[in-house]
Amino acid sequence: MTFRLRETARVSPPETPGSEWKLSRSELRRRHRVRARLLLAVVAVIVVLGAVIPYRYYRSQVAGGSSRLSVTVSASPGEGLSQFAAVLASKHIIGSSLIFKIWLRTQRPVVLRSGTYKFVLDSPYSQVLTTLSKGPILDQLVIPDGLTLSQVAAKVGRLPGHSAAHFLQVANSGAIRSPFEPSSSNSLEGLLYPDTYSFDPSTPDSTIIRMMSDAFVTEAYKLGLTPQLEKNSLSGYQIVVLASIIEKEAIYPGDGNKVARVVLNRLSRHMNLQLDSTVFYALGKDTGHLSLADLQVKSPYNTYLNPGLPPTPISLPSVAALQAALNPAVGSWLYYVVVQKDGAEAFSQTYAGQLANEKLAASRGLG
Repeated sequence: MTFRLRETARVSPPETPGSEWKLSRSELRRRHRVRARLLLAVVAVIVVLGAVIPYRYYRSQVAGGSSRLSVTVSASPGEGLSQFAAVLASKHIIGSSLIFKIWLRTQRPVVLRSGTYKFVLDSPYSQVLTTLSKGPILDQLVIPDGLTLSQVAAKVGRLPGHSAAHFLQVANSGAIRSPFEPSSSNSLEGLLYPDTYSFDPSTPDSTIIRMMSDAFVTEAYKLGLTPQLEKNSLSGYQIVVLASIIEKEAIYPGDGNKVARVVLNRLSRHMNLQLDSTVFYALGKDTGHLSLADLQVKSPYNTYLNPGLPPTPISLPSVAALQAALNPAVGSWLYYVVVQKDGAEAFSQTYAGQLANEKLAASRGLG
């Protein structure tokens, strides 16, 4: 006997329009809770990303990059940090002026001083702040005793943005005058003070010259040397000329006062000074050997040919040289020559004594 199973018909949901399955209330609440949790999770992710991404960008801006390239930027007088931040951003020193200004509010206050600053591209904000706190970079100009105006100009000309020719042009233009300078002169030769000067790289030559001229006047006045001074038949300016000669002639410390007396003694006797240092100046040289032809060079500075002092100083005199010119030693010497390897000189009253000292110098390899 064969049995056949009856197929049970599948029950389909009613197709009547608007009909739907009815869910239990507990199932509906469960589904709502799941949806709410998913929505909260999405919102939380958005909030976290919205906070993390800007923060990471903020931190990356504050941290800066790894560039080693540097650039100089100048801050103008009266310029504020907000304006300067925009300049820093435009020069790619910082990434965002806005973030930099926000970051600055969390740091110690800093005052922006006008001048030139040197920054590394894409700098960390902390490094930018350190640079600003230190202030603008300064050029240093070291002027030793005994230089001529041309040699000073050469030193200035080695600084960025300056030229020796322009410095000399300004110094000899008469636009900047020293109170020691005679009305007939436009030269500041010997009237600038030898010292170390610091100034912003954008400082014009006229300001540098004025700075050095004012320093000379200050130091001279401290010594009692004024333009109106008359001493040993010399004016204040002529005393400076004498000091510039002493600076070049007196090598050994302590000989300056004696050299001053020799010059004064020869002047009072209307003798030509016959000083090698003045001929070197006329030739535009500093040291070396002078030939007989050199001693005949036609120049108002050649004291072998011309009587009296040279028309201007021949070097920047030191304080010691100025003191020696103001306080010459007592003596009747008319001659001197170097007789020691350390530069010490022997002084004599007669030409015969000078010849003997020259022979001594030659025997020591100093002739």
